[in-house]
Amino acid sequence: MNTKKNRLESQFDEMFARNTLKYEYDIDKMGRKDRAIAHSLLSQGVDGKVCLDIGPGTGRWLGFLQHHGADCLNAVDISSKSLERCESMCEKTQKVDLETDKLDFVDNSFDQIISIEVLEHIRTPDNFFHEIVRVAKNGAMVLISLPNISSLISRLRLLVGMLPVAISSDPTHVGFYRQKDISRMLNLYGQKPHFIPTSISLNPFNAKSRFFIPSNNALSSFDDSIVFSFIVKK
Repeated sequence: MNTKKNRLESQFDEMFARNTLKYEYDIDKMGRKDRAIAHSLLSQGVDGKVCLDIGPGTGRWLGFLQHHGADCLNAVDISSKSLERCESMCEKTQKVDLETDKLDFVDNSFDQIISIEVLEHIRTPDNFFHEIVRVAKNGAMVLISLPNISSLISRLRLLVGMLPVAISSDPTHVGFYRQKDISRMLNLYGQKPHFIPTSISLNPFNAKSRFFIPSNNALSSFDDSIVFSFIVKK
């Protein structure tokens, strides 16, 4: 565990230290997946909310929440560099191994919790989901995104002997999920996911190709990403 944690810390520290991108908070200028995430957050209301970002990276979505009036921002991450970048926006930050560590917040603390492209870096997600439900208020919205192991282009890639994008795109990806896997896991905690359609890439040889189609509820199991939310029931 320590070797894995140190490797992840080193990789993410290096990534977040050199990333100097400036992010766009105008929803109309976002990509389709980001627009879906932004609309979902705003649909529940951000203004005045107490929020937690699990794995904030460069702080992009913390900045979005701040831009839209969130009252109190907090962040947890395995990367010290990430937390350094985000601490000026946050009431509190915590360096954490999401597989084993308890979040340093009391029960029922948050109105909104987000975790964007984090779950795929976790081998055993039991602690991750347990802690999310614990620190969320009853009625809080949780929003999570991750690569879809069974996306359309991943299925096509298997037919020609190539690995799914979720596996080949990043060596630190260790958790791989379909929508049905997410539903099964959340059911263990008494929660029910709402899957949010985004887009479906059509070029299996180039995962970053701009050749894609919009998705819908009927087709979302083929999306490049799994984006889902749930309203916490306690």
